[in-house]
Amino acid sequence: MEDEQKGGKRILLIMGWLSVTLLTFNLMPPMFLFFPICIGVVIRRDYQRDKQGTAMIIFGILSGIVGWLLGMLVSNSLM
Repeated sequence: MEDEQKGGKRILLIMGWLSVTLLTFNLMPPMFLFFPICIGVVIRRDYQRDKQGTAMIIFGILSGIVGWLLGMLVSNSLM
C-alpha cells in the first residue's frame, strides 16, 4: 500500500530536473525558481532521498541565478 501511494517519485524527479534545466537556459522565468526547491523538499521529506532532494534544491537555486545572469548578459549585449 505504501509503494502504491508513493508511486509519483519518478514523475517528481523528472519534473524537478527538467525545471532545473529550463531555469539554467533561461527558458523559464526566474520567478519559477520555487519549483525545483519545492520538489526537492518533497523528495527529501516524503521519499527519504536526502541526497537527491538536497542536490535538486542546490542546483535549482544555482540554475536560477545562472539563468538570470545569462538573461541579463544576452539582453545587455543586444542593446
